[in-house]
Amino acid sequence: MSRFRILLFICLFACARPLFAEGHIRIAIGEWPPLISAAQPGNGVIPTLVSEAFATQGITVEYGFFPWKRAFEEVRQGRWQASAVWGRNPEREACCLFSERVYSDEVVLFYNRARPVQWDGTPADIERLRGLTIGLPLGSAKTPLLEEAEQRGLLKYEVGGDETSNLRKLAAGRIDAVDMVKGTGQWLVNQKLDADEAAQLTTTAPLQSWEYFVLFAGQPAGNRDYLEAFNKGLAALRASGREAELWRRFFAAPR
Repeated sequence: MSRFRILLFICLFACARPLFAEGHIRIAIGEWPPLISAAQPGNGVIPTLVSEAFATQGITVEYGFFPWKRAFEEVRQGRWQASAVWGRNPEREACCLFSERVYSDEVVLFYNRARPVQWDGTPADIERLRGLTIGLPLGSAKTPLLEEAEQRGLLKYEVGGDETSNLRKLAAGRIDAVDMVKGTGQWLVNQKLDADEAAQLTTTAPLQSWEYFVLFAGQPAGNRDYLEAFNKGLAALRASGREAELWRRFFAAPR
């Protein structure tokens, strides 16, 4: 074989290697305190968990902060390889791959005590929501049952801003409810709203459990190697007790 052919073979082999062989992945994230935040050590408990899972497989992580809607687009367009963390919906499933579950929380409706939301969370009782305007942070997924009610014309969503701005609009009486997970929503009520605003807000009973995953770009094909490496690393953290330790520290820490 000629020297030229040997060099060509080497170059083609190098280009064909899976991306994870380089030991580095770029993950788009956004502010979602207290779970994900540039103000937290390690960018928060979820990025810390993700980084440690990849580290067990010899992969380092680079994070970039974006508004959540843009973070999703960065992955969909293949400019960043993954984003953390997201719930499943048809739009995301059509273009992306999902890891094993990383986090779960309960979906509720936050509402103003002056205008109670009298709904038991069942389809049979959905008429009680007729005429309501429900706030939703930009980039968040709608609760499926409420999205179906919107399609039937029973209620409408007002999409925009972040979680805190939606809660403030709710306290001011500008919307009727906010579709949000309870854990982070309650933290924002306690930490970001003033005492008068916080006193006005409460929640319905949990509507459903919502699971969150690391989302990987569907292309290039090498991203599946990152997905498999992350799942393997996450399983290792669970088996060793390290995942449970990270969550214990998070819930015990003063905030």
